[in-house]
Amino acid sequence: MEEKNKKGRFLFSKLLVILVLSVSLLFASNTMRRNVVFADSGFDTSYDSGSSSSDWGSSSSYDYDYSSGSYSGGGGGSIFSGIFGFIIFIIIMIIVSSSQKGGSSTPVVQNVNDEAINNKIKEFIPNFNKAEFLGEGFKIYKDVQNAWMNFKLDDVKEVITDEMFNMYQSQLDTLEVKGEQNIMKDFKQVQAYLKDVVKQNDNITITAGYVIEFYDYIVEQSTGKVLRGSASSKMRVTYEMKFRKTLNDKLALDHCPSCGAKIENMNGSGTCEYCGSKLVSENTKWVLTDKKTINQTRA
Repeated sequence: MEEKNKKGRFLFSKLLVILVLSVSLLFASNTMRRNVVFADSGFDTSYDSGSSSSDWGSSSSYDYDYSSGSYSGGGGGSIFSGIFGFIIFIIIMIIVSSSQKGGSSTPVVQNVNDEAINNKIKEFIPNFNKAEFLGEGFKIYKDVQNAWMNFKLDDVKEVITDEMFNMYQSQLDTLEVKGEQNIMKDFKQVQAYLKDVVKQNDNITITAGYVIEFYDYIVEQSTGKVLRGSASSKMRVTYEMKFRKTLNDKLALDHCPSCGAKIENMNGSGTCEYCGSKLVSENTKWVLTDKKTINQTRA
């Protein structure tokens, strides 16, 4: 009897340790999921077997076989084995439920007090207008997305960094080879606010937050068939975007780097009127340097 009680206490202790570890892992998993940041790389949302990013985890399967997890040690062992199996089952169900909700929580649109950031920016740019800046940032965002969708990145080369241009172009080349197109349309700005400002040498970088709704899905170019995402429901995406410009007007582009012709005014197409070369004046204009997707869900 004493031997059986010792085995029972041992199994109970083992079960308790496993339970504590499992709960700890579950807590850590949920914490990481809440804090995860999705690095944007041309595609603003993720797709899962034809469903939108709000269905993350729906394709995951959890197949566990408890038959190999039984313990020997008499009746007490069988009881504790059953309890252990039941607890693990509950934990798995919690994990599955949590996975199915991952990434689908609606971003909270709330009042953001960014006056401190606004005032700090005015120390560097006295005539800074927050509404105009955020509006220009939203326009740059839409122009980049439309250029991406239509395979015309050259149209926005002057408002994004060379690193972003090269990365996006590489991804578009892959899409084109696969005969696919990323449709992004009907953009609606839900919220925009300032998040941070950094001055380094003669350059200033402003970080802004945007909540934007739009349609985003992948189609087959030849047929228009939707391959991933949804053409019938919008996505709501929370972004963090960084824009940079110089504070030194002397760095303004005044001569064409190709033919040397004097540039009086940049024309609408951003090209030299003499030789047709592309003119990049990102020094004195706001340029998108980084774009990250913080959260996404169905609108």
